[in-house]
Amino acid sequence: MVDVQTPVASTPEQAESSREGLRRMQRLSEAARVKVNPHVGTFHPSTSALVYPPTSSRRHHVVTSVFGNVQPRAVPMSRFFQAASAIEISPDGAWMTAVHASGPTMRPEISEGGRVVVYSSSVLDPSTTLGSFMPMCNFPLSSSFLDMMYVYPPRTRLGPGGAEAAPALGPVPPAGHSAAKSRGPTLVVLTSELVYLFHPHPLPGNVTLDTQSSHSIPTGSVSATGSGATAPLNWTINALRCSLGARSYADIANPGPTTSSYRAQRGWIGMVGGSDGVWAAVERNGELSIIRIDIGLDANNIPFLATTPLPALPRLRPPPFAETTVVPDAFLEHVVFVPLKDGTANGSVDSGPSDPGVTVVRVYRDADCSGAPNSPPRLRTRFEQCELRHRAVTLAEGFKDLGPATDAATPLDWVPSHARTASISPEGTTLLALAPLPDVPPHTLALALVSSGSGLVLTHVNLVPPSEGDTDGTGPPRWHALTGEERVVEPAAAFGPTGEISLAPSQGTRRGEMGLVGVFSSSTPRLVPSPRLGTPASPSESLKATAKRAARSVELAVVQGVDWSDAVRAAFAIVAAHEGPELAAAILEQALSTFIKHSRSYVPHILRLQVAVWALTDDPRRELSSELLRIAEASQAFYLCGEERDGAVAFDLDSVWNLVDIYEWGLSVLGQTMRDAVAERAYSEWAPTEPRTEGSSRLLYIANPLLRRILAHFIALLDAFAKFTTSLDRPIRAPESSQGMGRSAQATSVAASRVLDAGAREGVDLKAWADFLSTVGKGPRPSDADTCASLLCLDVGPIASLLPTALSSMPTSSALFAPAAAAEPIPRDGATCAALGERPTAVCDRCGARTVLIANNVMRGGLPSPWAAWRRTWMAGCMCGGSWMRQHLDAPAGLRAR
Repeated sequence: MVDVQTPVASTPEQAESSREGLRRMQRLSEAARVKVNPHVGTFHPSTSALVYPPTSSRRHHVVTSVFGNVQPRAVPMSRFFQAASAIEISPDGAWMTAVHASGPTMRPEISEGGRVVVYSSSVLDPSTTLGSFMPMCNFPLSSSFLDMMYVYPPRTRLGPGGAEAAPALGPVPPAGHSAAKSRGPTLVVLTSELVYLFHPHPLPGNVTLDTQSSHSIPTGSVSATGSGATAPLNWTINALRCSLGARSYADIANPGPTTSSYRAQRGWIGMVGGSDGVWAAVERNGELSIIRIDIGLDANNIPFLATTPLPALPRLRPPPFAETTVVPDAFLEHVVFVPLKDGTANGSVDSGPSDPGVTVVRVYRDADCSGAPNSPPRLRTRFEQCELRHRAVTLAEGFKDLGPATDAATPLDWVPSHARTASISPEGTTLLALAPLPDVPPHTLALALVSSGSGLVLTHVNLVPPSEGDTDGTGPPRWHALTGEERVVEPAAAFGPTGEISLAPSQGTRRGEMGLVGVFSSSTPRLVPSPRLGTPASPSESLKATAKRAARSVELAVVQGVDWSDAVRAAFAIVAAHEGPELAAAILEQALSTFIKHSRSYVPHILRLQVAVWALTDDPRRELSSELLRIAEASQAFYLCGEERDGAVAFDLDSVWNLVDIYEWGLSVLGQTMRDAVAERAYSEWAPTEPRTEGSSRLLYIANPLLRRILAHFIALLDAFAKFTTSLDRPIRAPESSQGMGRSAQATSVAASRVLDAGAREGVDLKAWADFLSTVGKGPRPSDADTCASLLCLDVGPIASLLPTALSSMPTSSALFAPAAAAEPIPRDGATCAALGERPTAVCDRCGARTVLIANNVMRGGLPSPWAAWRRTWMAGCMCGGSWMRQHLDAPAGLRAR
C-alpha cells in the first residue's frame, strides 16, 4: 500500500533525476508537516446527531442521525460565512462552536484567522432555518486557527453502574458553574499568535429574549452590584487574549493584545486528569515549545487568563533504520499530554505540589529516503516522552510572578526532563490519525488509524507503553504499543485526494466502551464500530458478549446523562443481519439485569431501549413501547403545569390550551385500551377453555403491575385536569395569540367544550376506570420474574394466568363502542399531541412519529409557560429517544442499513 503522504507520479518513469528526487523529498517534508484538523466532525452528546463536512458542493457542515436511514441536511449557517474549518459541540450538548475561514477582504491582516462563532446547539434542530436564530457570538481572529478545547467538562463515569469516575480534566470549575451552563460555553482557542479564552459575560440589556423558543439566547438575572435590587442581564461571550511567546496575564479590565510578533506554524491543546491547567504545544520554525495556560476566577471573582511559556523541549536524534547508518528525517505529527507515570490516579504525588506536572508525548514519523531513486521511503512511527515537573526557584528581592495584584509570588517553575524514546514501531507501521482518550484507564490511550503492510486498521495505542518489549523495528510483527482489537478499515473508504484523515469518537468510545468512530477524509465519511480493549488483535465474540458490552455502554451513558444511540448502532453493525432479533432480546435482558442492580426507575430506560432495538429489527412491538413512553411523558407535562391548592389541582393558565391536546390524545389511547380489555373479557367468557397464552397488546397496560402504575398515574392527572378545565372561569391564553396579547375568555370556553366532547366521544369514565385499576392492584400479583419477563418482551404470556381475575371487575360501558369512539383516530403530533393537519413535519428516526416543524422568532419577548419549558425538551429529540429528521433516505456509509 502506498503511504498517503507519499506522492504518486501520474505517469510511469524509468528513473528519477536528482532534481526530481529533491522535489519529492520537499513534497514529503511539507506533507508531513501539515497538522491534520481533529475538529472536522463531531457527535452530539445528547442526541444521535453526527455533524461532519459535506462531500458535495454544499458550503457548510451537514447533520444526520447515526441511528436511522436519513440523508444529511445542511446546518443552516449564514451564507455570509465561509465554510467552517473546525467544529465542536460542548460536552453538555448545549453549544456548538465553529471556526469559519476568512473570505475575501480589503484588509486580510485583520481577519486572516477567520472567525469563531458560537451557536446554540438548537441550530441542529430540524425546525431551524436561516433567520430563525442568531449566534451567541461572532468573534474575528487575527491569526490562523490551530486548535480549540472546551474546559470544565463533567467527569466521565466509569466502572459498574457508573460508580467510578475518571479524574477531572483541566481547571477546577468555579462555584455555580453547573447552574450557569445555559449562559454560554467556556473554551480555549489556540491561534498562531495568541491564546483566547471565550467565557460567558453579563451584559445589561433592554430586550427580553423569548425563552419559549429553543433558538433564543439564554438570559439570566444577577444581583446588581452595590444595590439590593436585581438587574436583568443578557449573557454574551467575552474574549481574553494572551501571547504565546511571553508570560502574560489578561482579565476583564485588560483583555490582552490583539496581535503578537510570535508566530507558530502548528499547535495542539490538551488537558490531563489531575492537572488544573490547560496545556498547549506550539511548533515554530521546527522547534516545539510548551505553554501552560491557567484560567479561573481571581479573588474578586473576575475571570482571568494567564500563559506561562516553558523552556524549549529537548529533541533526540532519531536512531537509524535497520541495516543503515543514515539518520532518518523525523516529522512531528502529534503532541499528546498524559499524566506522569509515577503520579497517582488523581494526578498527585506524595509530599509534592497539587499539580506536579504532565508527560508530553511527541509522535514522530521517521522517513529514510536514502534508498533507490524509485523506491518509496522507509517509514515508521516513534514516540518521544518528556516530563514537565514543578521545581522550587529562588526569587530575587523585588520580583514576583506576573499575575493579578492580589496574588502572592509562587516560588515554583516548570522544568522539562530529559527526553527519551518510549517506543519505535516496526518498519512500515505508521499512524495516519490519532484521537486521544484521556478518560480511558490508564489515561494514556488514544484511538489510532494504523497503516502497516497488512492493511489499514482502527485500534487503540498506548502512548506510554511499558518499557518491556521495546523494539528497534526488528521485533514482532505487531507493535507492542498497540493494544486490544484491530478493526479493519477499507483503504478506499478512508483515503481521499488530500490524504488527510481525522477521527471522531462517540461517547461510548470516549469511555472505552462500545460506540462508534467517525473516520473523516475528503472521501465519503465512514462510521466504524469501536475496537475492543483488553482482547487480542483478532478476537472472537459471542452474541451474548456483544449484548453485554452494549448494555454496559448504554447504562453508563444513562448515568452520564448522554445519548447511547452509538452503542446500539455499533452492536447491530457487528453481528449478521439474521441475528438481529436474537441480539435485540439479549441486549434487553442484559440491560434489565444491569438497571435493576443500579437503578430503581428502570422502566423508562427499558422502554426506550426496546424502541431502539426493535426499530433496527422492524419489530411491531416498538409501537407499544413508544406509546407507553408518551403516556409517561404526558403525565410529566400535567405534573409540571399543575399545582395543588386547597386540596385541588390547579393548572397554569398559559398551558391549559396545549394540555387539552394531550387530554384528547390521552382519552383516545385510554378508550382503545378499554375496548381491547372488554373484547378480551368477552373472549375469555365465550371460550374459557382457550385462554390467551401470548401476545402483545394494550392489555399489558392493565395486567403488568409496572405498566399499570404508569396508566393509573396518567388517569388521575387526566381526571384532575378535566375537573379544573370544566369549572374554570378565568381567561387562558390560546397558542394563536401573540406573546404581547392578553388571555381570552373565549379560549377558556372552547377548551372546556373540547374536554367535555373528548369524554363523550371516547366513552371513557375516568373515575370508574381509576377505581378498576385500584381494584386490580389489590388483587393477586405475578412474581417479579414473570413481571420482568412480560416487560422485557411486552408479552402477556408470562402473566396470562392472572388475566381472568383482573378483568372480572372491569366496567363495561356501552359508550366505549359508540360510532364516534370506534372511528379512526386522527394523526397527532408526536411531541405536542396536537392534530398534525397539512403542516410540514419531521419524522422520528426510531419510532416513526411525526412532529410539526415550527419556526420561532428569537425577539418575541414574554415569559415562558411550564408547558413551553416541557415542549423545549422535545424540540431536538423524540420522547422515545430518537431524533427528529426531515427525510428518510440513505444512511452514512460504513454501517449496515437495518
